[in-house]
Amino acid sequence: MDCTSNHSCSDVMSIQQDEDNSNKELPFAFSSSPVVSSCKQQTQKRRRSSRGYSSLVELAKEIVTNRKRVVLITGAGMSVASGIRPFRGKSNHQSEALWAQHIWTTATRETFRKNPLEWYNGFWLPCLSLPPSVQPNAGHRAVQWLLGQSSTGGAEGLNIKMITQNVDGLLSPNPLHTIEAHGRLGLYKCIPDVDSDMDSESDDDDDRPVHLGHRRKWKRGRKPQSESRSSRRRYSGSSSSKSNRRQKCPYQTEKSLAVDQIEPSSVRENLRRGKGPLSETPKCPHCKKTLAPQALLFDEGYHSHDFYEFQKMEEWLAEAEVIVFVGTSFAVRLTEVTLEHARAKDIPVYNINTHDMLSPTNILDAYNIRGPAEETLPLLAQEVAELQRNSNIRRTSKRLRQREICT
Repeated sequence: MDCTSNHSCSDVMSIQQDEDNSNKELPFAFSSSPVVSSCKQQTQKRRRSSRGYSSLVELAKEIVTNRKRVVLITGAGMSVASGIRPFRGKSNHQSEALWAQHIWTTATRETFRKNPLEWYNGFWLPCLSLPPSVQPNAGHRAVQWLLGQSSTGGAEGLNIKMITQNVDGLLSPNPLHTIEAHGRLGLYKCIPDVDSDMDSESDDDDDRPVHLGHRRKWKRGRKPQSESRSSRRRYSGSSSSKSNRRQKCPYQTEKSLAVDQIEPSSVRENLRRGKGPLSETPKCPHCKKTLAPQALLFDEGYHSHDFYEFQKMEEWLAEAEVIVFVGTSFAVRLTEVTLEHARAKDIPVYNINTHDMLSPTNILDAYNIRGPAEETLPLLAQEVAELQRNSNIRRTSKRLRQREICT
């Protein structure tokens, strides 16, 4: 059988298509290369399997060639180029970070409960509203493209997931590949009048490789609330077992409310535009209580609401083979727990940042890539695209050689 004529057009066209695709402009751009800094201690190699990589080129190889399970953890530095000021440190785009101007304890349930209206008008709306012209930057577009490569499936699909600490919503949420661990602006939740979240009820002794939230507290937080005797009489006029329990508002632990759903209607427009002052607080249409923004406050745990998906985060991190931090200051529980897990399981860690460098130790493979996210991430994506193109060409060439054997 003559196979030459069968492959001469289709397979050669496949190679040409791969070359054409590599010349297409990717949906992002960068202006300069970052300064890649290898933080691996050169004086001591712990063992052969732990040799890490110190550049975006090698990280791209981990992603494409080695098909590693990669988890990106993005922080406020990701959105600085979009005009959103960071929470900590200084940047070229904003004169001061948020916590340089406000005491961090302002962003707590405790402070919110004292005077919700003052909390919205004096803190939340002036500090956490997005600029009207805010748009995703090149870093966002690069990450979106990388996550899109994970959606292709099959042998060509990558294995990249992202956990973002940002609440700006500039990255399109995809439940398969993205977790918004700290909430999202424009959504709201109820909070209980009194917290029953006691530290003594910890489940840190559970045999889980990663502990971000408390599963016992999560289960208990979804049980019906007990009513007092007076409440039972008021609701049912009896003390039956059914009336002894009152279902919690679903927006307290399970669901989120969009602006168009909240009450009263007079508050909606102010919240939609992110401008105050509010004349009254937003109310839940279900339980009529004052709503808080769907954002993880400092005295809340990841288990406090299903939106934060702490159990999925734990699973992703437990399965990760490479961890990449982008623009984070390593000042919250998520980054602390992730670094502890990386040390325990000998997982290589890449840190894309303009400051807040990681120090390598005998138990931490840390590689700092110094540069802003809007420059380094597009470069990473371009390296990944180039490796994919070369891989496709090699596969096509292999098919050509195999068909030539049968001629």
